[in-house]
Amino acid sequence: MRVNSILFRLLALVTLLLAACSEVVTDTPETRAELPGERRTINFGIIATESTSTRETNWRPFIEAMSEWTGYDVQPYYASDYAGMIQAMRYDSIQVGWFSNFSGLQAVRLADGEVFAKSTYPDGGEGYYSILLVPVDSPIQSVEDILTCDGSIDFGLGDPNSTSGYLVPSAFIFAPRGIDPAECFGSVRNASHEANALAVANELVDVAANNSTNMLVLRRSRPDVAAQLREIWRSPMIQTDPIIWRSDLDDEVKQRLQYFFMNYGRMGTPEEVQAARDVLTPLLFGTFLPSSNAHLDPIVQLEIVRDLTAARNDPDLTPAERAERVAELEERLAQVEAGNSGLVSLASSVEGADTGEPGDAETQTSLVNAQSVLAFGGTLVLLTLLLFATAPRGPGPRTPLSERLANVGIVVGIVVVLVWSFDSSDMDRSYLLVENANDMGEFIAGFFPTDITDAASRSHYWDELSAGIAEAMPQMIVTVQIAIWGTFISVIAAIPFGLLSARNVAPLWVVQPVRRLMDVFRSINELIIALVFIAAVGLGPLAGVMALAVHTTGVLAKLFSEAVEAIDNGPVEGIRATGARPLHEVIWAIIPQVAPLWTSFGLYRFESNARSATVLGLIGAGGIGQILFEAVRAFDYQRTAAIVLVIVIAVSLIDVMSQMLRKRLV
Repeated sequence: MRVNSILFRLLALVTLLLAACSEVVTDTPETRAELPGERRTINFGIIATESTSTRETNWRPFIEAMSEWTGYDVQPYYASDYAGMIQAMRYDSIQVGWFSNFSGLQAVRLADGEVFAKSTYPDGGEGYYSILLVPVDSPIQSVEDILTCDGSIDFGLGDPNSTSGYLVPSAFIFAPRGIDPAECFGSVRNASHEANALAVANELVDVAANNSTNMLVLRRSRPDVAAQLREIWRSPMIQTDPIIWRSDLDDEVKQRLQYFFMNYGRMGTPEEVQAARDVLTPLLFGTFLPSSNAHLDPIVQLEIVRDLTAARNDPDLTPAERAERVAELEERLAQVEAGNSGLVSLASSVEGADTGEPGDAETQTSLVNAQSVLAFGGTLVLLTLLLFATAPRGPGPRTPLSERLANVGIVVGIVVVLVWSFDSSDMDRSYLLVENANDMGEFIAGFFPTDITDAASRSHYWDELSAGIAEAMPQMIVTVQIAIWGTFISVIAAIPFGLLSARNVAPLWVVQPVRRLMDVFRSINELIIALVFIAAVGLGPLAGVMALAVHTTGVLAKLFSEAVEAIDNGPVEGIRATGARPLHEVIWAIIPQVAPLWTSFGLYRFESNARSATVLGLIGAGGIGQILFEAVRAFDYQRTAAIVLVIVIAVSLIDVMSQMLRKRLV
């Protein structure tokens, strides 16, 4: 024990030393400024609308061209949804990015963003369309066919920050008719354009929002999928997407970026211009045009029109409240219409600006050599300290040198693994947890009243919180019900699988295949399993129940089998001595011994499944997760706070009830 304690302390000490040493070579703006010859890094945000391999192939030449033209080390930042892009710009993880119109509006509002350019299409077009898609053989022919609101249709909306996938359908289809999609359709899922198109093609949803640009991409990359889709509605034209930078970037960075965007594909020899156009075409970009925040004025108008229509049709408002709300929105609309401004942009030339030089190779090489020497020296010191600490002292049995070396090797191996995974796990940026603690505080503050000392602010916050709780409670009940049935099915299935996985019950030729099957069940995430079942049963809670049941069966079967292998063989031998069959041995000798542990495992997995079920709503498998992720991605923090509060209370109640059941049953 004393040796193990010493090894543990030394391991902790070495880990701390490694973390401290990492500070010496941390890649921060401050350290970069001190290293001669290093280029400034700019992160460019991109919405990941395609597969990893495709987006890398399409975007890498554009990113490399931006690096060459600006003289900066431009790195792509791929975000899975618009909320990730907005938050990344808000906290300076990206400095410039390609946004949709509505997400760009949120970036301007929340992330100190500023529009400076806009894209065009390869043919010079400056707009696209929001569309609704159905399977090619669907009986649905028009928008009116989907607005029966009898719960028979599953609908796919886009990301809550998407212009064509969310805002435009809401403003042109649902708000004017006073329809809430969540109440009108059997289920509503929020997903990317590509995911929605695939869901319609595979008939997982009956109709989904998309846009004309994504359909062009789909016809190019997946013509078989595009052939399975039919358009039933098209919106008025939506202007092309903005390019946005953080407004606090220094002028030199802004000038270089605008120089690139305004001249790429225009300036150079005919061959160079054509090469640039060839880079832009796979991205469905033509040349870029200068722009400003005025680019987003029509989106603000559309947003207000949507809210205005919804207010006029809201049955929960009193006539006085409706009149006040309508007047407020009409005033805002008039202000936006009157405030449409002309283009304001920087000069499109930075002649004479220093574009920087590549990094100093000698400086970088010396840094690498210093790190190598530091690592090698640290390893030698660690070996010496460990051997010294484990050396036998005083009377008592002596630990053989071979065992001491083996122990040292294990500890060194752990340290090597930690060092090996240090950079890949981004631990070199852990200093940001302290440096950006204020940003985390700012984010968390959004879940609380704006001004806790102000009565009006507290009252508004409580109204929003109450409305969010009222919305979340029914969905939380569904989530718990999903967990109940998922756990029940898994417990029933895990009993035979657990027994067949136990070496002291089943022969080896049965144990190994069953254990490998349980490994498969256990290793696949519930989200993936849910997608498989959605293909069979469609969107809704049943897919979530079956996903939890399959995954939890793999977990419980392993726990059940380990409990069986740890039993006392005496009762088994006693039952066997009476001439009983193997089934009787299981029923009368094994199960009575493991029942308390099995009960405890089952109750614990029920608690875990109640938490896991909240995530399944992300893919439309029912429960509270769907409205939670919608609220988070829409930056509706007070609604999010209400939903999280309901989840915390529900999980806490489940924990209390589980403890009571354990005391009674175990």
